[in-house]
Amino acid sequence: MPSAPIVGKDVDSWCTRCRMVLAHTIEAVVSGRITRVHCNTCGGQRAYRASAPGTGSAGRAREGRADGARAASKPTRDYASLMRGRDPGSARAYTAAERFKDGELIRHATFGLGLVTALKDVNKIEVLFADGSKVLIHRR
Repeated sequence: MPSAPIVGKDVDSWCTRCRMVLAHTIEAVVSGRITRVHCNTCGGQRAYRASAPGTGSAGRAREGRADGARAASKPTRDYASLMRGRDPGSARAYTAAERFKDGELIRHATFGLGLVTALKDVNKIEVLFADGSKVLIHRR
């Protein structure tokens, strides 16, 4: 059974400023639907959009129903397999000023141990944590 969205939880949403689907924090839920979010990357506040404009997916269909339930269980399985055989002691502490490489282990003060899975931009990295993927800044 799908759970209702909760204010303060993270959800993927289209960021109109960053022009990417990124992690956002839920700010408002009305009648069980997410209505307002803020971007965890740029800090901008906006209406919730589940996907990029023109992709054909309605926000309502991807709001965390069956797709969300599968997505929630998949990162933990991928995380466990990607972390197998890696030494957590080799993880570097995350700071926005540091430069990170793809495949590098990092230790984040809030999210814990993570693996850099992609370089998104000149100053953004995608990191897979036990509770899911996050986009973080680096080289700032």
